[in-house]
Amino acid sequence: MTLATRLARSLIALLMLTSATALLPSPAHAADNGAWSVTPTPADSSSPTPRSYFVLEGAPGTTLTDKVRIRNFTKKPLTFSIYGADGYNTERGGFFALRPLDQPQTDVGAWIKVPVQTVKVVGRTQVDVPITIQIPANATPGDHVGGLVALNGAVEATTESGGIDVGIQRAVASRLYLRVAGPTMPALKVTDVQLEHDRGVFPWSGAGKGTVSYTVKNTGNLRLSPSAAITLTGLFGRELSSVETGQIVDLLPGATVKLREKVEGVGAVDRVTAKVTMATPEGTKHSESTTVWVVPWLVTAMLLALVIGGVWWWLRRRAARRKAFAAVATAPKLTIAAGR
Repeated sequence: MTLATRLARSLIALLMLTSATALLPSPAHAADNGAWSVTPTPADSSSPTPRSYFVLEGAPGTTLTDKVRIRNFTKKPLTFSIYGADGYNTERGGFFALRPLDQPQTDVGAWIKVPVQTVKVVGRTQVDVPITIQIPANATPGDHVGGLVALNGAVEATTESGGIDVGIQRAVASRLYLRVAGPTMPALKVTDVQLEHDRGVFPWSGAGKGTVSYTVKNTGNLRLSPSAAITLTGLFGRELSSVETGQIVDLLPGATVKLREKVEGVGAVDRVTAKVTMATPEGTKHSESTTVWVVPWLVTAMLLALVIGGVWWWLRRRAARRKAFAAVATAPKLTIAAGR
């Protein structure tokens, strides 16, 4: 594979991630980029109520059928590659994204089958493509999330990277939520809580601001939308500050994401505990905390050096006095005899 090809695929992956994360599903909006859209075909042509994404259920070993609609808003014909993709969460920030075409699909993206690999859509028209979802007999119960992707085969722009002109393609996807029948267990876990602050070597340095970083993992088999509450407490349980974060949209089963949040209220000298509590609207919750000493170490070291120096001076002086007393005690006594 040439460098240009690798760079091009990286750019495609980036654009696909943008399409998949920016176009969050909502009842009133389709997944589109202004030039074309990808949506589930309305179930009833007589009542074309739009579906913004696929929501399906099935038992292991069964096959589901549906259709995906690709609409071309431009005046010229467009040719698309159609394929199913696995969903995943980015490690940093937990954003939802879809695997690009050149990466292997191992979950619901591999279960999605389309009768054609490419489809041409005339300008100002739309095409409905039938799809099937073949759920394996050994599929794990719970939520499996992916998408139906329409990748424009034309290079829409170029960019230079490393002295090479690289073509850029765009893709739009409609999310697909599949729940496989069986026992369900919503669960999550918070780990690796850390607190960094701007308090420096002097008590008056810094503004008491900091950052709490932590890791969240979906340990169950259902997709979750958790939000975090972060509290800072000092010595004797004093509450220093608290922060509530927004939701992670679609934290997928098995996903592990790393998050950061700014905090305030860190004192110059204190024992600060940062506690992170992740919770979902359904009641799933988990907490984890860390404790750090906030101490101006340079000033402390200077004071400690002064104390050690003072103790050393006192011990030296005490030893000198003892030596002097011992010398006086052991000195020979002078006896003067009285005359007759």
